[in-house]
Amino acid sequence: MTNKAVLFSIKPKYSSMILKGTKKYELRRKCPKISSGDLAIIYESSPTQSVVGAFTVGNIIEDDITRLWERVGSSSGIEYNTFVDYFMGMQKGYAIEVSTIWPFHEKISLDSLRTYDLEPPQSYRYIQQDAFDNLFKDLCLS
Repeated sequence: MTNKAVLFSIKPKYSSMILKGTKKYELRRKCPKISSGDLAIIYESSPTQSVVGAFTVGNIIEDDITRLWERVGSSSGIEYNTFVDYFMGMQKGYAIEVSTIWPFHEKISLDSLRTYDLEPPQSYRYIQQDAFDNLFKDLCLS
């Protein structure tokens, strides 16, 4: 792995939209230090509490809230009022483009995730090389 891997915590409604290809941008108040080509692993938060897929990061847009909505709102999978509530008090926001998508055939449960010393993040967490390698080696073998 030459690029970074980041584990994102995403609500089930939105992770489902990402995996179906209808949500083209993942919105964030704070953006991890990632670039185009990095891997975003989707941890679907409660009640699912499982890793359900991944996507390659495309472009990352940083802009003031009004312009961000104008640029990606229709592809963000959320309504305007939800967008405004999410970014309340922020001057700028981030939109992470969802590029290539990989839905997993088997979900990785929270208990299984913890066997790789990976805890689900509140927002996001970088994944260390060895944990990434072990997790995906086992995924490929199962």
